[in-house]
Amino acid sequence: MLAQSSGLDLYVVEYQDRDGNALSGRDRYRSLQIAQVFLRSSANAVLLFDEVEDVFPRPQPVAYREGDTGGVVTASVNGKAWVNQVLESNAVPTVWITNQVDHIDPAYRRRFAYHLELRSPPPQARERLVHTALSGLPVSDTYARGLVERKTLTAAHIQTAARFAQLASGADALVVEFERLMERQLANAAAALGQDLGAPDADPSALAYDLQLLHVQSRFPLTQMVQALQVRPRASLCFYGPPGTGKSALAQHIATSLGRRLLVRRASDLLGKYVGETEQALAGMFREAQAQGAVLLMDEADSFLQDRRGAQRNFEVSEVNELLQGMERFSGIFICTTNLLERLDAAALRRFSFKVEFLPLTAAQRNALFVQHAGAGDAQVLSSPELVRRLGALLQLTVGDFAAVSAQAQVLGVQWTALEYLEQLEAEHRVKPEVREHRPVGFF
Repeated sequence: MLAQSSGLDLYVVEYQDRDGNALSGRDRYRSLQIAQVFLRSSANAVLLFDEVEDVFPRPQPVAYREGDTGGVVTASVNGKAWVNQVLESNAVPTVWITNQVDHIDPAYRRRFAYHLELRSPPPQARERLVHTALSGLPVSDTYARGLVERKTLTAAHIQTAARFAQLASGADALVVEFERLMERQLANAAAALGQDLGAPDADPSALAYDLQLLHVQSRFPLTQMVQALQVRPRASLCFYGPPGTGKSALAQHIATSLGRRLLVRRASDLLGKYVGETEQALAGMFREAQAQGAVLLMDEADSFLQDRRGAQRNFEVSEVNELLQGMERFSGIFICTTNLLERLDAAALRRFSFKVEFLPLTAAQRNALFVQHAGAGDAQVLSSPELVRRLGALLQLTVGDFAAVSAQAQVLGVQWTALEYLEQLEAEHRVKPEVREHRPVGFF
């Protein structure tokens, strides 16, 4: 596109010999030099040097969890002055393309006249890519919208899956069958690449979001906090409390209120095998959120913000340091959720503008949700004193428990009575650690 819009002729540096065998890195450099000589007299020529990570020396990784050395052992570089000369004396404009730059020596990187990082497309562009890739194919608009929401998918992934579905289903494929085949290929590709496929659609068991269903303790009302973030969208927030109390849902509500995307990162997205990989992923997380103007949510943040006083390896300290520095530099909204506030580093706690504790539902909230989901909005469902008493005894119920019970009913395809719904809530309540570990005072 650059060459075409500039009226230039694009030439590609060789990557194979006449017999079709792959060229070594040194031979590819020689091909680049020869191309420079042959094309230097042409005013309309531009060179493309693709997959350059294959020709740069690679670092040799060391073990991450065991035998921590505190760094990465770098392989010796042969012909460094020769490479520098190639980078500095090119008569023909050359575009170098690579999937990774981290292992390329900084002495090489600083010699490039221009650097451009191509990130994942924003939602609007991703929507256009999806619709273009699926044009004329038997897929529903709902499925297409679901693909747009999957942040890890690229147009190439979707085109490959669509091609597989076309080959496997034939010309007269039904929408359901075509989408099933696409989903199969996307799942297999994600597994092979070690990526999270993501949910194709919103969770059908999720409850409608309502601030009134949150039981929180905070120095400031939630509505005031959301309004303040709409005026000045820069803050760090810590949401802590038991699972299912609505921490992630509030983060999504804040992002929606601000008209921004919610970028979610979990430990599985960030932890690396080698020294320095996790720190790079943490830094990249903040860069991605900054570039997209997204609200950044780090789920289960205690995996990265553990108290450094208990650290036993160097990388445990460096990960916390990197995250704290990222929080300082990030000029957006950063939200951490955790079930274990007591494990967080003291320096991290000081950096949070707001700390909000999420608690189990109050009696009024439990009753309201029960009427909504067990009684279809009919308050007469609570007319039984015995049912009210049993529901009132479930002190550790959360919004997530109601969502789980509603999901069970949907999967089973049943319509429970109020008593049956209550029994399922009691079963969810019994398995909670707070309930199982509770021991009454007195003699048996």
